[in-house]
Amino acid sequence: MKQLRHLRDISAKDLLVIGKDRGSWIVLLVTPLVVIMVASFALGPAFNGQLKSRLLAANLDQGQIGRQLIDSLNSTEGLEVIEGNPDECAALAAGDQTYKTSMVIPADFSSRILSGAATGLQVYVDPGDNVNRPFMVGMIDGAASRLSGMAAAVRVSVAEVQKFAPASDPARVAGDAAPAAAQQMTANPPVAVEISNAGGMKDINMFDTQAPGYSVMFLLFGVMLGAEGLLEERDKGTMGRLLVAPVSEAAILGGKLVAQFFVAVVQMIILFGVGHFVFGMHLGNSIPGLVLMIGITAFTATAFGILLASVVKTRRQATSVGTLVIILMSALGGSWWPLSIEPQFMQTLGHLTINAWALDGLNALILNGKSLVDILPQAAVLFAYGVACFLVGIKTFKFRSA
Repeated sequence: MKQLRHLRDISAKDLLVIGKDRGSWIVLLVTPLVVIMVASFALGPAFNGQLKSRLLAANLDQGQIGRQLIDSLNSTEGLEVIEGNPDECAALAAGDQTYKTSMVIPADFSSRILSGAATGLQVYVDPGDNVNRPFMVGMIDGAASRLSGMAAAVRVSVAEVQKFAPASDPARVAGDAAPAAAQQMTANPPVAVEISNAGGMKDINMFDTQAPGYSVMFLLFGVMLGAEGLLEERDKGTMGRLLVAPVSEAAILGGKLVAQFFVAVVQMIILFGVGHFVFGMHLGNSIPGLVLMIGITAFTATAFGILLASVVKTRRQATSVGTLVIILMSALGGSWWPLSIEPQFMQTLGHLTINAWALDGLNALILNGKSLVDILPQAAVLFAYGVACFLVGIKTFKFRSA
């Protein structure tokens, strides 16, 4: 009981010190809010469909199918077709970077499709445009596939009509069948696509995707400040004087853990609260699950701070080593970009970090509408991670400077 009172007193003292340190609160709250806002506003137009990829197209076709292709592509969400001439389109192949993708529709495009003959589209792409190129090529391939289907339907129609009316004119039959096939495939497509959000969630915004990752990263930077404070007290001899009193080492580190844990929880609550009430960030369908993930993540991050303080010798080392480790964990663990876009071996490495397990749980709640029960595995791993960090830290931390 006496050790618990000591733990409480040490926690209260640390909270008073942290509360008076305005610089720490700038790192804990202002900096992450600014970074989250900049990232969210910068990526917002692309995420909300307001930013469109541009396709330069030269339509030389003398018939209607080329125009239908242009109109079909122009109606695609996220794509804007700008009509130009063949020289402008070919300029991309010569290194002109005004447009990233261009397409030329040949003059006999409609006539060859109507006659059932093979035809093609000339597409120029910028090989360095790794973001838009797959989308643009996919859209053009999809449109070409639909036209190929229409051409096949026309050929089948002509063949069937000629079985029963051998004297019929194939060109005339094809001319009658092509518009009907085009109408069927555009206005009344045989396969309809219905899109629903997983978990029944409403449409998410950029704050839903950016806030959790950056919050976890800056949470780790916050506990790095706690580790620096721990080393500063040791260097000034405060730790040594505490050991003279009847206070156990576990009570000393435990008190500092409780204080830093409380600060970490407040930091996460404020960041998520501002995101929700000011920027419309969704909090998912399970507030208890979110509270659990915030608490477990804060505990694990705080224990990591104690481990960091135990493996470095000076405050300067804590800053340099801590910054390097946190940046690596954030990159590997999905704080900067979705973990799913990384290669499989990096995803495996990423799950050696606090970030990956914390974001697995937070994103499951916020983006996918999961429940408290669904995130218990992630919470259990984080708790075990935190306990391991704390036990190693308390065993290896040196309470007196060498």
